[in-house]
Amino acid sequence: MMTSFITLLRRELWEHTSLKAIPLTLLAFVLLANLAFFFFVSTSNFTFTINTDTETRQVVNTLDYFAQMEASKQAIIINGIMITTGMIINSIMLIVMFFYLLDSLYGERKDRTILFWKSLPVTNRMTVLSKLSIAVFIIPVIIFITTGLANLLIMALQSYTFYHHQYEAGLLWQQVDITGLSMFSIFLLLQQTIWYFPVMGWLLFCSAWCRKSPIVVAVLIPAILVFIDSSFMLGTGFSEIIVERLPLGIMSMQMGNESNLMTYPYNLSSQQLPGFNMVAGIRLPSVEDILQFLMNIKVWMGIIIGIFFTGLAISLRRWRDDSL
Repeated sequence: MMTSFITLLRRELWEHTSLKAIPLTLLAFVLLANLAFFFFVSTSNFTFTINTDTETRQVVNTLDYFAQMEASKQAIIINGIMITTGMIINSIMLIVMFFYLLDSLYGERKDRTILFWKSLPVTNRMTVLSKLSIAVFIIPVIIFITTGLANLLIMALQSYTFYHHQYEAGLLWQQVDITGLSMFSIFLLLQQTIWYFPVMGWLLFCSAWCRKSPIVVAVLIPAILVFIDSSFMLGTGFSEIIVERLPLGIMSMQMGNESNLMTYPYNLSSQQLPGFNMVAGIRLPSVEDILQFLMNIKVWMGIIIGIFFTGLAISLRRWRDDSL
């Protein structure tokens, strides 16, 4: 059974080339952006003045400006770049996951391969769970690896830029806690996957249920429920439940209020990311933080809803043929 399941996972990765092509495209974009920065610094020759409370300094270029900064300010810039890179990659891959789940069961009926796959000795449950596993396990791993490679690429190319212009090559690495940032990213990805699990189940259900354009149903039904609940002030709670689960990226959690569902506050005024202060460094989640998240009733409601929609998708696929 495990061999069949692994084969199904490989089939998904083989059929959906975007899961490999888009991360490579993102890495290529990071490479080009850093090469453009190197070219800009190498060809720019200008001087500007920085006035502070204690002194006035002449700065030749951006590298000189960075090198003269305090270590805490350097950490803010470097860690901010790495966090921003991770947020962009994460958000793009969530969009990829959205369209992957919508097409996962609908696509096999659209290209009329469902009868072939059903002829194989593989159950509908294994087929649907393999598609869900791509979203729950494989895509977070892709996000983590792509983000790590992108940040290493940034650090390596920027270090070479500093070295090429007679600066200390290790200046950037002194302000980065790679191990702490990696552990922090793993926790946020796990937290995000659990939080968006009901959305994944809903998309699978729409992919199995809809005969045409599953994206319309997947978006329209929640939008109608939110509109009715908010417009007529029914107080059913649908608006809050649905809006909270919008997959807007790793920073989609509510910002800085008592009803924060995602453990950590995000305070724009204090320049803090969840569990991360760019001046003080990375604060890894404590046992209390993890328990606070796992004991939230909305988390468990979401898991139950996600399991319910996944079960419906399995049942629907059992009776589906190649008709649309």
